[in-house]
Amino acid sequence: MDYEKEDNVKTAEVLKEKLNLKRLPVAIKFFNDLNEIPEGIEKIEESLRHCEMVTKAADGAIFYATAAEQKCKGGSSAMGLEPLPPKIASGEFYYKLGRFDSVETAKSVIDNIPRKDEQSLGIIYAPLEKADFIPDVVIIITVPKFGMYIAQGIVYNNGGKLESSCAGIQSLCADAVSAPYVNNKVNTTLACNGSRGYAGIIDEEIIIGLPCDSLKPLLDAFENI
Repeated sequence: MDYEKEDNVKTAEVLKEKLNLKRLPVAIKFFNDLNEIPEGIEKIEESLRHCEMVTKAADGAIFYATAAEQKCKGGSSAMGLEPLPPKIASGEFYYKLGRFDSVETAKSVIDNIPRKDEQSLGIIYAPLEKADFIPDVVIIITVPKFGMYIAQGIVYNNGGKLESSCAGIQSLCADAVSAPYVNNKVNTTLACNGSRGYAGIIDEEIIIGLPCDSLKPLLDAFENI
């Protein structure tokens, strides 16, 4: 099922209706050249964390960002915008935050964080309904009940079970963007301290990253279940 940018409006409408979304679905697109950015989309005017950029887009904003505008370097590096900072790679950063019992444990988790090794110049962020491009990943911020609906929709066509991979760190970046992009599979994450503290993800919300290839089958399922 080939997905076209003209499908964005209908996809967004169905997702909002079936999932009773309070926030708009967010389209994420990697680019390697400024010429790939659709006309009229401007660079964000401030430095923010990726998770903050996602919620900004979920509120209706359209913009692009390069590594220079990404305030959280852990997230930026996980998505392939810049090299992984040594103190994060070693585990030292998260150990000093008190998140792990040793540097070695922290490093073991960082080593298993989903990572987009392919380098990109930047990311375009937009509400799906306004995206003038084919998204690489669509991010849904919802509650567990409607996350269940997504799981039911995914297995309607494909069978099997929906797997979730998260560690409570780098959630809206590594878990919700890099994992779906690299593995071409839906991934659910329970957010992280950063996204809940800085980006306003509330206690009741979870995040789901949908690779582009999952969108049409999911809509088909929603129409038939």
